[in-house]
Amino acid sequence: MTAIRSHLVAVAAFESVSARTGESFKKQYGALTHKLPVLILQNGLAQASGFLLAKGENEHLAVLNDLLAVLRQGGSTNAADARSFHSEIIAADLSRTMQLTRHALDAAAWMKRYVQGELGITATGDTLAEARAEKSGEEGATEEAGQ
Repeated sequence: MTAIRSHLVAVAAFESVSARTGESFKKQYGALTHKLPVLILQNGLAQASGFLLAKGENEHLAVLNDLLAVLRQGGSTNAADARSFHSEIIAADLSRTMQLTRHALDAAAWMKRYVQGELGITATGDTLAEARAEKSGEEGATEEAGQ
């Protein structure tokens, strides 16, 4: 039985994100992954991948490499590495660019979900526990100010 592409993408995203639990840059990776869908929508896939590639920092390359791994698993590309993936995007015609962008947005959405669920990282890069503590601190300050 052949798995459908969306299932393959979800499984690959889960595996990629779950592998980042022990990384020292987990919070930065999480924050970048949260921003990835918007980065792609606002700037296009070519500029988004170029930005991540140009930064060259661990967390930026990790996000791009994980996106590539998810897209590869889903059958969207055969690119061997981040540079060849970026080259494929740059060389693509309009139809292929739109297809890659749709698939990248789908993959990025799954990655974002798993960053929230598996890594427990919010859009600001805080852990869920830190976000809860900050929120309860704000609520306490609001109650004190109201008295």
